[in-house]
Amino acid sequence: MGQLHRLSHRRITLLSSDYKTRQAISASRPVGPEREGLESYDPVGDYAFATLSEAEHYVRLHSEALQVDKSFWHGRANVRSARAGTRFELLHAPWVHTAHLRGQDHFLFTQVHSYGINNLESGAALLDADLTTRLQLDHLDPQVLAEAQRSGFAQQFNAVGHNQPWRPTLADGTGQRLNPVATAHGPQTAIVVGADGQTTAGSGSPLHCDAMGRVRVRFHWQAEDDRGACWVRVGQALAGQGFGAQFLPRIGQEVLVHFINGDIDRPIIFKALYNGRGEGGVAPTPGGAPGQSNLAVYAKANDQRPSAEANLAGGNSPAWHGGGGGETQHRNAAALSGFKTQGFDGQGHNQLVFDDSDQQGRIQMATTQAHSQLNLGHLIHQAGNYRGSFRGQGFELRTDAYGAVRAAKGLLLSTYAIEPHTPAGDASAAQALLQQQRDLAARFDLAAQIHHTVPLASHRGVHQAQLSALIADQAPLQALHTSLSATVTGERLAQASADALKRDSHHPIPHSADPLLTLSARDSIAKIAGQSLQWTAAQTLTLGSGADTHLATGQTLRLHSGQAIAALAGAQQADGIGLALIASAGAVDIQAQQSDIHLSAQDDLKIISIEAAAQMAAGTTLHLAVEGGASLTLEGGNITFACPGSIKVHAGKRQFSGPSRSQFGLPLFPQSVCVACLLKAARNGAPYAQLQ
Repeated sequence: MGQLHRLSHRRITLLSSDYKTRQAISASRPVGPEREGLESYDPVGDYAFATLSEAEHYVRLHSEALQVDKSFWHGRANVRSARAGTRFELLHAPWVHTAHLRGQDHFLFTQVHSYGINNLESGAALLDADLTTRLQLDHLDPQVLAEAQRSGFAQQFNAVGHNQPWRPTLADGTGQRLNPVATAHGPQTAIVVGADGQTTAGSGSPLHCDAMGRVRVRFHWQAEDDRGACWVRVGQALAGQGFGAQFLPRIGQEVLVHFINGDIDRPIIFKALYNGRGEGGVAPTPGGAPGQSNLAVYAKANDQRPSAEANLAGGNSPAWHGGGGGETQHRNAAALSGFKTQGFDGQGHNQLVFDDSDQQGRIQMATTQAHSQLNLGHLIHQAGNYRGSFRGQGFELRTDAYGAVRAAKGLLLSTYAIEPHTPAGDASAAQALLQQQRDLAARFDLAAQIHHTVPLASHRGVHQAQLSALIADQAPLQALHTSLSATVTGERLAQASADALKRDSHHPIPHSADPLLTLSARDSIAKIAGQSLQWTAAQTLTLGSGADTHLATGQTLRLHSGQAIAALAGAQQADGIGLALIASAGAVDIQAQQSDIHLSAQDDLKIISIEAAAQMAAGTTLHLAVEGGASLTLEGGNITFACPGSIKVHAGKRQFSGPSRSQFGLPLFPQSVCVACLLKAARNGAPYAQLQ
């Protein structure tokens, strides 16, 4: 009998993680008295331990099992009563005086291999010897076999000291588990069930999950009334803290279940599967013989109505397929892919569709809520799996409800095409058009100055020269051009925002310096309203055209100004009528309610009434004069004729009568300040108030 030592691990470590708490539980323990050296690292799977104390308990058992296999006693004997698990005492052990083995005289049998040979006659003994040579006795000590042949019985055994804990061996010499847990040989399919194990949602929610997005499943080999389903995690394309993909299978869907490390107690949903047989599909045939599809159901679809969306065999058929690819059917050769969800009430859906038809590529992001859609590429009608008629090319953003487009830093809408290498925010065409407007405004502002009329505030400035709300030291048109021409470096968002505020135009990336809405067209812009069209500006509103500008109304055109209205015609070239005010019906009323009216002409000034009277009236004095000195003055009750030359009176009959008075009604103008209007203007910060 002697002691055997095997080179083995000196430390064992067990590790398990728990995805629910995002923590790992680890326990480590030395194997034997040595504490440094080889370490056995054993990942035992997810959430194997509930607490640290439980992990320490199992690592102790594991360590004790390794210690038994690492250091034990081996011997030979012929004690017929020896059995594994029994204890014995060894008398007169030769090592009792060895220091580190003193007291090692009580042992526990862990393995006992006994070998006996029958005491038979010579003939039977030869047969017995022949059988012995055919047995696989490689594990048997030759000395034990020789002793058994000599005396008829012998044995070899393994034992440990009685004070050493014994644990069963967990693995063989290669590290393979001797008694591993049951493992799954591959993935399996299952059906997602509800809280009560039902496979249909009924009137409740079609989704049964917990806060972690886990669902319950029932495998096909489970009974229908089996409610022992556990919560199973669902694999997603991306999962992170507050971000990722989220597509949870609903009640009744078939899913593909994998098992982590093959452990049947660690299932995880990998994918969802379609099943059943849709309308138009091929019915099951004996032995897999060829069958015919019912394609007539596909012909019932049109641009506004889908067809063949039912499932004849239960289950879930795909939203898009190539079962009816003909022109008289769904016109879809399996070219559609994407995502399609379904409302919890079974009504309505959301979808993202990729159409890869030849030369007809298309993307649609849509919801049945208010029929809101974004369509890109080759635009067609689509009803379910049916690819309908052509609708156009480009993009369409539409909804039956309210829509809004917002951009806090500015928005550019343009019909000017750009090259692939041109930055996305390029507004050079709009800048050129705006520069033309600036040049036009400069010419007519100079003309207004020459002809002593009201200058253009959009060119000169608001309230004072070179002032606007956009840029403090630039007039409105110049400020707009400067802001639209700004550029940024484009390296980082924060740096770009800082560059935009500097209004620099030497960087590579166009970016308006202020939140401008820029609308530019290579040809024309049509603004058409079924009812009203409102143009409102806090400072200046500039309308300019290189040729003609026309204002036409079906009823009334009104121009109101808080200060002045100026009309200048013929500033560049007088050709034909300079300024025409014509009322084809009704009167022309020109009033200066608080000041003078001046009518001046380089040539003739004509006041003509074709069919009625021409009247002139004044509140105090009416004075007619010519440059030669002759004049006629009507003042109060007097008439004064004055001339440096002669007065000629030509009449067929002259009659002078006594005094007479002729009354002429003068118009009434507002004279006093409207107090209510003044208070309202003060509250609103308006610079003007009405008179009454």
